[in-house]
Amino acid sequence: MSELRFIKTILRTFFVVAILVLYLGAKAGMKDSVYAYILATDINHPEIVLKQAILETGWFTSKLLMKRNNLFAFRSTKKYMRFETWQKSVEYYKRWQNDNYTNPKENYYTFLRRKKYARNPDYVKTLKRISLKRNEAAPQKSEVLP
Repeated sequence: MSELRFIKTILRTFFVVAILVLYLGAKAGMKDSVYAYILATDINHPEIVLKQAILETGWFTSKLLMKRNNLFAFRSTKKYMRFETWQKSVEYYKRWQNDNYTNPKENYYTFLRRKKYARNPDYVKTLKRISLKRNEAAPQKSEVLP
């Protein structure tokens, strides 16, 4: 009986580890895909924009925003916008940036603060703390904006 219990424990542990590896791999894959598309669309300050997508979606786990393919929490009136694909939300960001970021010499963090991109006064500070290293853990819940 104890041998059977041991085997069940090993299998359970293996299952949990396998799920965790798949989950972390999917997150890394999404991050890399989004970054590649941000670069392909020639968005200014791509690393900061990627950090915005990470922050807004909680490392691409927000059911609300991911279901709407809205990586940047864009709103129309008070409701979150819905995009056909997440790539369309990146393209929308590019158009938004082209329309609003008219002085390329302006610090992008200063621009986001000036444009009041987010309601949270610590938005820029939180963006700056996000690391884009491949093996970096997701930010703690307290670091992700609601």
